[in-house]
Amino acid sequence: MPGVVEIPTDPLDWRPQSARPSRRPRALADPVIEPLWQGIRVLVHLDTARRAADGGPWCRIVAEDGADASEVEPAVTAALRSAALARDAVIDGFLTRQATRSGVNVALVTIGRRSGNIVMGHRVDPEIAPPLDDDTPHPLAFVAVDLLRVDGQDLFDIPLLERKRILDSLLEVGERVRISPYTRPPVEGWMRSWRAAGFEGVVLKAANSRYHPGAETDDWTVALASPSRR
Repeated sequence: MPGVVEIPTDPLDWRPQSARPSRRPRALADPVIEPLWQGIRVLVHLDTARRAADGGPWCRIVAEDGADASEVEPAVTAALRSAALARDAVIDGFLTRQATRSGVNVALVTIGRRSGNIVMGHRVDPEIAPPLDDDTPHPLAFVAVDLLRVDGQDLFDIPLLERKRILDSLLEVGERVRISPYTRPPVEGWMRSWRAAGFEGVVLKAANSRYHPGAETDDWTVALASPSRR
């Protein structure tokens, strides 16, 4: 269960939920598995009914430490402003360059239905990892992993899988706006594949887990890939 943390009234004061630190990954009932993204953990606040200074839809990107990260990459903020398919939303995710690396792009770019080994619209053999291209600069993108609020309704008590289902239909994805893939156990094949694509591990989350902003939860756990799994 998450630690007791009072949820602020103002959504701009919310902070991401995180896995409670542990030396060993905890065993979770009915987990979903995501790659372990590296970058700036943020909450994206979108409100298409509210106007920004330039007259366009309002968007604020708030980093995990509370800093305004909206101008870290103006192209990402602009893409998010036009990507929302809801009146308003608060979305958990990462500002990261991993999603636009060519090797990752091959496996993760297309969003689609997920079941079994279907990841973002592609049926992928987890034993086969796409090649990486580290010789070219990679633009920053936002990768969504969870959904806290949509159309004025908080989703904290909605199970994770239902939040992800709603998230799938919430964003118009493209080069700078992505939705993280996820799959179901067994984890070993995906661990090898995603590590070869540049990820250091995976995050396992209980499918029925709830969201408590700013808290640590035992319902999420991180499993790091060892070098021998390359």
